Amino acid sequence: MKETTILENILKKSTKKNVKINQTTSDNVRTLVKHIGSNKSLVSALVTSCLKKIIDPSQDIRLHRTDFNGGYSARSLDTNVTVPFFKLHFPKYANKESAFLTLATRERIKWTIQEGEGLKIRNKEVKSAFLQLLDLVENKGKSEECLLSIFKELTLLSEKETLIFDETITALGFSNVLNINKVIDMLVTHFSLKLSSRLPVIAIYTIYQELIKNVKRYNGKILKPLNVHTSADKHGYGDVEIWNKNNTPFEMVEIKHNIAIDRNLIFDVVKKSKNTTIKRYYVLTTFTDSFLSKNEELYINNFILKIKQDTDIDVIANGIIPSLKYYLRFIDDYKAFIKSYTKNLIADAKNSTEIKDFHLTTWQEILKKNNIDK
Repeated sequence: MKETTILENILKKSTKKNVKINQTTSDNVRTLVKHIGSNKSLVSALVTSCLKKIIDPSQDIRLHRTDFNGGYSARSLDTNVTVPFFKLHFPKYANKESAFLTLATRERIKWTIQEGEGLKIRNKEVKSAFLQLLDLVENKGKSEECLLSIFKELTLLSEKETLIFDETITALGFSNVLNINKVIDMLVTHFSLKLSSRLPVIAIYTIYQELIKNVKRYNGKILKPLNVHTSADKHGYGDVEIWNKNNTPFEMVEIKHNIAIDRNLIFDVVKKSKNTTIKRYYVLTTFTDSFLSKNEELYINNFILKIKQDTDIDVIANGIIPSLKYYLRFIDDYKAFIKSYTKNLIADAKNSTEIKDFHLTTWQEILKKNNIDK
């Protein structure tokens, strides 16, 4: 497609040292890229808008919907061209389907400086940068310059992240003696970081990678790849999923971070499991006491017995840490588990924005702290 070729050529051009970019454009793009972890749809939408202006200069790219007078389908162009381009070159910041499915981009609001103030973008600095760049593209002919700046900043960001990935792998060269308690201490320290809801999911997933190989219950079963954890992208029954070879669900794990288990979570499990082949459903949490209260725990335990009686589904509600301690008993090589957890962290960081740089650098520190007699 000629549209893809345009993006590829501008990406190639952005890597040259003599690329000149207006300071206003550069500053606004840096603002967007700085906050791309929570606003990747805006960057993708901006790329789509710039591309549209290049292939159709007469189109007002601020009219991003067909139900605007003189508008166009930005979502179609984004889905067919921009998203695949990002998945190829900047997969961590690619939207799963389209940037135009988020509340900030899908609303019937024109992206002019004035009307764009109504966009549901929490960060005012990000909103201002987004609208100013669109204005520059529409009124000052800055389409290619904007794309050059975006690709330049994303390339620099990707190079920085690659360096962190390499340093994290290097930190794996430890020879300290590990036992279950040491592994748990390392994970608890890691889970205590801010924005860490993805970390327990990766830990449980890593455990299952070992269980599926060594535990008879999982003979012939399939561990599904991890889904993106955000609500807009998440599909399926749980955070970690084991399926039968005939493509039917077998065992699910729902993981909550710092959220107490209450009866509503168990009700949701019943709804998800109804009329399925699911045999066991775990609800695990990092919340200190696991349950909302002792009375709630008693109610849930009785309710779980009733579920087993009526549906033959085992529902297990527990804390993440006790569960990890139990699972680790089935693993012979704790260092192999730590290495797999590290590699899964990096793989997840390459494909989504949920694993932050500080999650990886802190994990490096945890690894180094346990690196004795190297």
